[in-house]
Amino acid sequence: MVRTLNHILVFFSDIGDLSEEAIRNSQDLASCFDIVITKTENNFIGILSSKDLRLINEVLSLEKKYDTDKIISMLKEKNLRVKVLEKGFGVRDFKSLVELEYRKKLNDLGFGEYNINFLRDNIVYRVNISSQMGLGKNQIKYEYDALKELEDSGATPKVFSFKKEGKFLKYGSLTMEYVEGRPLDYDRDMKVAARLLSSIHNVKIENSKLIYAEKPFLDMYKEFINMFDYYRKWENKDKNTEQTILEMLDIAKKSGLDEKIENPCIINTELNNRNFIIGDRPTVIDWEKPIIGECEQDLAHFTVPTTTNWKTDKILSEKEIEDFLYEYEKFRHVDRKKYRKYLMFNSLRGITWCAMANVEYSKVRSLSNNDTYDKIKLFLSNDYLKMLKEKFYKIMG
Repeated sequence: MVRTLNHILVFFSDIGDLSEEAIRNSQDLASCFDIVITKTENNFIGILSSKDLRLINEVLSLEKKYDTDKIISMLKEKNLRVKVLEKGFGVRDFKSLVELEYRKKLNDLGFGEYNINFLRDNIVYRVNISSQMGLGKNQIKYEYDALKELEDSGATPKVFSFKKEGKFLKYGSLTMEYVEGRPLDYDRDMKVAARLLSSIHNVKIENSKLIYAEKPFLDMYKEFINMFDYYRKWENKDKNTEQTILEMLDIAKKSGLDEKIENPCIINTELNNRNFIIGDRPTVIDWEKPIIGECEQDLAHFTVPTTTNWKTDKILSEKEIEDFLYEYEKFRHVDRKKYRKYLMFNSLRGITWCAMANVEYSKVRSLSNNDTYDKIKLFLSNDYLKMLKEKFYKIMG
């Protein structure tokens, strides 16, 4: 709060772009009106100016309860002379920070662990907040490059631009087209998924900028060990769960970790039904962790129980999987032996992640009614682990 010779100015600390012009206008008009309110484009109060300290305090108390438009209406109902100035963006939360970065009013679209998405005029503003690949500020550029390389597939959103590091956004952001539709239904849309994935996997990869997984099974196994060690060091671990997962890790290790990649292609690595938009133009979204790998890894991740059962109650039957692979093989060959091995490894990926997540969730809050926590407990249950282990033995013959 600043007191001048004849009036008072209050600056809100979260006004995004305070300027000399805005301050001067508030000062000049304060002598002609009971109160001057400089309102941000996202409907916050940026500056208050008035001769009357009591009126300033009244507005400050109202600001805690009502939005700016409501406050202005209440003041005018008292026959007060109110002047409203429009100026820039205010910052009250992360969304308003993104609005300030892009100078646009945005709508919430959806958020995940590593990205938050907003929407305006059929354009998605995808803001990166972290990198599960350890790429730091290079993460958003990596995703942009992947979408550019996949553009000719016709199966991914068109990407428009990216900011590696914004003025207000530490990890940067990108813009891409919004595709209307619904999540994939495992009972209705498997043929569509097969065609989409074959289109993606058939994209030429010469001069690709993506990470090349030379020994994919070894890379995955190292990831399992790192995640599972977190669980093994936990004082509240279940010893039966620990032992069963150790047995599964041993089976996977004995299957061989040094195989090198064959028939390389771009793969998503994290395909679940919500990565698919089914509508007039079916599309695969969420390309935050693509690599140059093998199509069998993507196909296995998409069909394994720890994926299909995560957001739904679905576990694909052998016939459903075979029908899916048959449709896919109309466009690209599948090494069935390698596919089965990836089924085992992707199951372990899901289970060891759940083990790690179980430790984290138990620390931060009670999640007895949380769907995610319920799935974690299901996947780590003795019956579920036994079912997966039996599949491991079947894969190994």
